[in-house]
This record gives sequence, structure tokens and C-alpha cells, in this order.
Amino acid sequence: MDEQAVTDSRKTLKDDSQLNAPPFTDYYKEWLLGQNYMIDGLHCSLIMVQTNNVFLNVASWQESSSNFARLKALASQLSHWDQPQISTLESDGSSHETFALLYPVKSNDNIPIALAAFALQANSQKALQKAMATLQWSTAGLEIIDYQQRFEVLNTEQKCTADRVNILARVLTEPDYPAAAMGLVTELATLFNCDRVSLGEYHNHHATLKYLSHSTQFGKKMNLVRAIEQAMDESIDQGRPLQFPQKEENASILTLAHKKLSELQGDASILSIPVYSGHNVAGAIVLETSPATPFTDEQVELCQSIITLISPSINDKRFNDRSLWRKTIDSGKTQLKRFTGPEYPGRKLAALTVVILSLFFTFATGTYRLSTQARIESSAQRAIVAPYDGYIESTHARAGDIVSTEDLLISLDDRDLRLEKLKWLSEQAKLNRQYQEALAFRDRAKINIINAQLQQAEAQLALVNSQLARAKLAAPFDGLVISGDLDQRLGSSVTKGEVLLSISELDQYRIKMLVQENRIADTQVGQNGTLHLSALPETPFDFTLSKITPLTEALDGSTYFIVEAELLSDTSLIQPGMEGIGKITIDERNLLGIWLRQTREWLQLKLWSWWG
Repeated sequence: MDEQAVTDSRKTLKDDSQLNAPPFTDYYKEWLLGQNYMIDGLHCSLIMVQTNNVFLNVASWQESSSNFARLKALASQLSHWDQPQISTLESDGSSHETFALLYPVKSNDNIPIALAAFALQANSQKALQKAMATLQWSTAGLEIIDYQQRFEVLNTEQKCTADRVNILARVLTEPDYPAAAMGLVTELATLFNCDRVSLGEYHNHHATLKYLSHSTQFGKKMNLVRAIEQAMDESIDQGRPLQFPQKEENASILTLAHKKLSELQGDASILSIPVYSGHNVAGAIVLETSPATPFTDEQVELCQSIITLISPSINDKRFNDRSLWRKTIDSGKTQLKRFTGPEYPGRKLAALTVVILSLFFTFATGTYRLSTQARIESSAQRAIVAPYDGYIESTHARAGDIVSTEDLLISLDDRDLRLEKLKWLSEQAKLNRQYQEALAFRDRAKINIINAQLQQAEAQLALVNSQLARAKLAAPFDGLVISGDLDQRLGSSVTKGEVLLSISELDQYRIKMLVQENRIADTQVGQNGTLHLSALPETPFDFTLSKITPLTEALDGSTYFIVEAELLSDTSLIQPGMEGIGKITIDERNLLGIWLRQTREWLQLKLWSWWG
């Protein structure tokens, strides 16, 4: 039954000789001896604690008892750690049987502390209850041990934390890297009572000694310096802290350089720890102490944690103290490694993109097209003006109407002209009678005077007839009325020469474009282009430059030259006055040169204005 219990156990009980006994082992033994006087019929007893998921027998009494092995196997089963249990160990058929009392001790948060196991002989139920009650009251001593252990662990952790923070504060308060490094090795030497602490930097696969805790100057050719640097290299190459003398479980680790340094210093105890900066080795620290006080595991762990905590700060100081040219070189090397290394795919993709774009813009060409503001104008316009001072009688066309040749446009009031005509007709008849009388009397002088007066009357009559003919204003050609609306001015007066209507020819248009003064040199007569009007954005109209005028126009603070072009496309959809964007095709050029031309010329002009 005992062997089966051991087999079914979910934990493995290791040999006590292979494990370090926990603290307060003597107190556990004294506690067991005290139970011998309190519980009657005890054969043997033991206390087990759980350390690192392993059940460890920390104290026992009467191990030579025949029931001890079965009691130990029964206590090692995980199920017995949940609640108190009583099991039968041995029965001979009489009233005196041997029982196993298993009592687990737990903390307030239900964490197992220990398991007390007793083998006793009892002859009644009452005796077992009494033994269990006695055990229940006396286990308070085991809880006190656990509280003391926790308190010591907490004190130790707080002291270690305080040491780390103090050293970190010392390093951070130093103004530069040399002072911070000296402060670090001095603090480590004081904390661990070391004879000497050395700090070295790792360059070109070799550690170089830089700082000693008890010396400000040291020769580079000293045997001690070489031995310390070799110990640093040995620790860095193996990537782990190394200690000499070694413990038995670490006998396979290579520590030849540490042994040499220890012999050189009178068999001193040596501890070396690598220092890292990110994922790279930055150096190493070597601690030396007397052989009488070797480094403990707790000191090694504390020292390693201190170095891990301090290394980012001290490495930052070392990087910041570099000269400008050194920072530049190191930064270039870092970026080169990132570009050529296996990581940072984003940078490699960005670099590849830049190279591809550079090659593309170096060799790619495109059509250079000059963008201009354009407006549609009629190629010829005729103004319909008032022939004399008069009044508007009626209108027959206005802006937007299409008219044909000789279509009546405007009728002026001609009543005054008719009266004027009757006046001169009467005057002409009167002069004719006087002329006949002068001929009858053969009065040559009077004949000449009347003849001159008749010529004057005929001229005035011709003038009136001409004005009457022009009272009806007709279209001079087939065209479009582009301005003028006299429907609201019927009966109003007009003055001689006043423009009443404007007519443009049908399907005869030209394009007026405004070219910036810094681009006028690119234009030449005969160049082609494309026009897109705001009213017809989806319909392109081809054109060719016909004239470059020396006239300029100021618009929005810039100066523009006026360039004229002839339309080559169908003009049935076009109306005078339409505006849009015209692009003149210049030639084939480099794309980057096209896009950056404005910026390049602006920079050239500014540079010339500053230093020209």
C-alpha cells in the first residue's frame, strides 16, 4: 500500500541531502520534540514543507521507527495537504491500532505552509480526538515560523531594493560618464566589501579596463590589468556571470582567466558580470574580495540586478559624452547595420522605394505643357451706334439673338427728320420760283445767288434723306448680338455715336490667353495646345498659337502677356465670353525638372538677390 501511495503522488520527494535545509530547521525539530510530551502514544513524526514545488522533510523524530517510512510516503501525497486526515497505518486485530495524523498548516490566504504528520497508537476514538485537538492548537507555532520567514524575506528584498535605488541615484547625479562609472565601482566595492571592483568597455571583441574602485591611475602594461581584462573577456564570451572558486554544480564551466586572476591576488574570490546595452555587449564588471568571504548566491543575484538596473543610465551617459564626430560615425554605422541586417524591413523598403523613385525621376520624361487662363473672343465685332441725336422708337433684337444680314435691329423716331425734309422741300420750291423770275428778267447776279441757295437746299435735303435712311438700323452681316438690351429704353434719347448693340460673326472665334511673364519665353507662334472650358469641361478644343502680343495685363499682383490662338476644333458649342484653362504643348522634358522648375527658378532668383 505504501509503494502504491508513493507512485500515485503528483509530486516527487527528493532526497534531503540534495536540497538545502530551509531556515528555522532547529525550531521545527524542537517543535516536534515538544509534541512528544503533549500527545500520548507517539511512535514517530515529521514536518514537511513545500519548496520550489518539491516536498521537503525539514524535521523528523524517531526515524528508526517501523512506521516512519509509511508515514513519510503518506505525507508526500498532494491530496493530504488539503485538510486534516486520520489514516490507519497498522492494525493487529486488537484495540491498540497505529494511526497516522496528517494536519496541513495554511496561511490566512490559504497558501500551504507545512504538513505535520504523526504516527501514534490509540485505543479509542476519544484518544484520537484529543491528539487532533492538541495538534490543532500547537500548529500556531508553525504559523509563527512562516511569518518570521516572510518578514525576513521582505526585509531582505527591501534592503536590496534600497541598495539598488541608492546606487542608481548616485550614478544619475553624476554630471558625466567618468564620474558615474567611478561612482558605480566605488558603491559596489563598499556594498559588497570588495578589495577592488573593475569596469571595462568592450570594443573590437576585446574588453579594455577603464575604471578601478581603489585606484585612479593604472599602467596599461601591468599584469593585473591584463588578468582583469582576460577575466572580463571570459565572462563576455560565455555570456553569463562567472564566479571563482566555483561551486560543485558549476564545475564544468570554464574559468581559467578567473583562476589566474585569483592566484595573482592571493587566491581572492572573483565575480565577473557582463554589462549589456540593449542587445549588445557594452563591457563587464569584475569584483574581487578576500578568500575568507566568498560571494554568496544572494550577493551574485543582487549584484547582477544592480548592474541590469544601472546599465541603461550609465550607457546613456557614455553615449552622450561622445564627441560630435564620434556620434556621427557611430550613428552612420548603426544605420548601415540596420539597412544591411535582417531586421528593420520598413527602412529597407523605404530605401528601395527612394532608389526606384530616384532612378525613375532621373530618366523618366514627360510632355511639358504650359497652363494659362483662356477666354473665348469673337474674331470680328461690329458696333451699332446712334447716327444722330434722337429717340428710340422700337427694338427688334437684343444680346444673345442671332441675326441675319439686313435684319432690322433698331428703329429711331424720324418725325423731326420728316418735318426737316418738308422744310427743305418747301425752301427748294421757293428758290426754284425765284430762279425762274431771275431768268425772266435776265438778272445774272440774282441768278447766281439763287443758284447757290438751291445747291445749299439740295445738300440739306440730301442730309435729311441720309438721316432718314439711317433711322432704321439693320444687321451688317450674319452674327450674334453679344451686348446691348434696349427693351427698357424705348422712347429714351440717344446721342450721336452712342453704342447701342454689338454684333460678332458666327463661328469665327479666337482665344485670348494670359501667360506669366516668366514663361513667355517658352511660347512660340505655331505651338499647339488644348483648351477646356468651364462650361464644357468634358470637351477638349484644339488650338494653335497665332500671335504673341507685347501687351501685358496685371492680374492678382502678377504680370501676364496676352497670347492669341486660333481654334482648330468644331466651334458650334462655343459662345463668346466663355472662360477656361488652356495648356500649350512646349516639348519633352525630364519629369522632375518639370515639377521642380518653379522652385528651382525661385531659389536661383533668391540666391542671386542675396549673393549675386
